[in-house]
Amino acid sequence: MLKKVCRFFHDRNIILSAADRDFVRSLTHRKILPKHSILMHQGKPVRHLYFLNSGIVRLFRIHNDVDYTLGLVSENEFVSTSLYVQYGKPSSCALEALTELDVLEWDREALLAFKQRIAKAHLMEMVLLDRLLMWLQDAQIDAICHTAEERYQKLMKEQPELIARLPLKYIASYLNIHQDSLSRIRKAASGK
Repeated sequence: MLKKVCRFFHDRNIILSAADRDFVRSLTHRKILPKHSILMHQGKPVRHLYFLNSGIVRLFRIHNDVDYTLGLVSENEFVSTSLYVQYGKPSSCALEALTELDVLEWDREALLAFKQRIAKAHLMEMVLLDRLLMWLQDAQIDAICHTAEERYQKLMKEQPELIARLPLKYIASYLNIHQDSLSRIRKAASGK
C-alpha cells in the first residue's frame, strides 16, 4: 500500500525504517473515490492529506462566479497541505477528482502521530512544503513569462497524460485561455 509513497520520499533521500513504514501503514486509509468527488472544499477547514496512487485532481477556486483551474495533479503526488490539515485552516481553494482516484488518506491525528513517532517526519513535511513552494513559483513564472503556447508545450512535455485524459475545458482553464484558443494552439502544435 505504501510502495509509491516510500518511492516518493526515497527519491528525495528520505528512507523510512521498516518500523516507521509499519507505523505509517497503521494510520493510512486507502480509498477509491469517484470522479467529481471533492477532496477539499473552498472556505472550509482541510481535513485530510492525500497521496494519489492513480487519477487526476484539479485545484480550483471560484471567484466572482468564475471557476479558475489553478493546478492539475496526477498520480504519485501528494495533494492538500499538511499544515492546513494540522491546524484546521480553511482552504482558499478546492480539490476535485477529474477521474476516479485511488488515494491514500491521513487525517490530523495521523499527521500529529507521525511527528511524535517518526524521527524523519519533519524532513518529510519539509519535502512536501518544498514541492508546494516550487510548484507555486513555477506557476507564477509560467503565468508571467510564458505565452499560452509555451505553457501548453510545457504541459505536453511534463504531463502528457493530462492532455490525453482530460476534457479540453480543464486544460483551457488551467492555461487561462478560452477553449477556442486552445483548439488553435493544439492544431498549430500538431502541424496541421
